[in-house]
Amino acid sequence: MSGIKERVLLIAESKGINKAVFFEELGLSYANFKGVQKYSALSSDTMVIILNKYVDISPVWLLMGIGEMYKNDFGNMRDHTIPYQQTVASQDKDSLMVDSLNKVINALEQTIRSQEKTILALEKQISFLEKK
Repeated sequence: MSGIKERVLLIAESKGINKAVFFEELGLSYANFKGVQKYSALSSDTMVIILNKYVDISPVWLLMGIGEMYKNDFGNMRDHTIPYQQTVASQDKDSLMVDSLNKVINALEQTIRSQEKTILALEKQISFLEKK
């Protein structure tokens, strides 16, 4: 299975959009999708940006690489999509989904902890400035 960033690159390719233009339109840096960076994690915010811009992309395919890239108007997979399928037993799909969602949850928890630290630092700075 390819990584999530490789699947993002497949979206640009399937839509016939120059990769630099594709990432510029999304407000993302193409550099994060090349070389060693291509194998790093993709934030949940970035996934939301991509899925909001390209509503025809299957979220399950983007997140886990399961099923077809495109969905139809009803959220089901289209018949004429790029052939990117993976046969996975139902139990394996559930396990992959849980693992993927746990990764997203962990990333969000890290973001929360980081924001809490930032808030504490800002509160200390405000307190210091108020004493002046």
